[in-house]
Amino acid sequence: MLLPFIAFGIVPESDEPAPPDGDLGLITLAEAKTHLRVLGDELDADITLKGIAASDIVLDYLKRPADEWTAETAPFKVKAATLLVLGGLFENREGGEPINDAVRSLLHRLRDPALA
Repeated sequence: MLLPFIAFGIVPESDEPAPPDGDLGLITLAEAKTHLRVLGDELDADITLKGIAASDIVLDYLKRPADEWTAETAPFKVKAATLLVLGGLFENREGGEPINDAVRSLLHRLRDPALA
């Protein structure tokens, strides 16, 4: 799984194990490519990297452990929010706010409240 990243000079710095082939955390590579309307395989490494990051961003926002859901068990609104974050990361490569109002609206009821 790490070979596509290494081929492009991207080496993950995390000690976390690589996801199973096609699994990007809360979404699959096929779901990500469908959402982004990408047909070929030439962008798979970039989509995989951004899909894993999008899943991590959503889980961090929800304050949930990474192993709570998989691409098969995540609620549809969590998958939808992850795809929205992925779209933002894919289109706005130079930055931007990954958690926008649409993502917040989808995830609001699932988020653990912050304690003051």
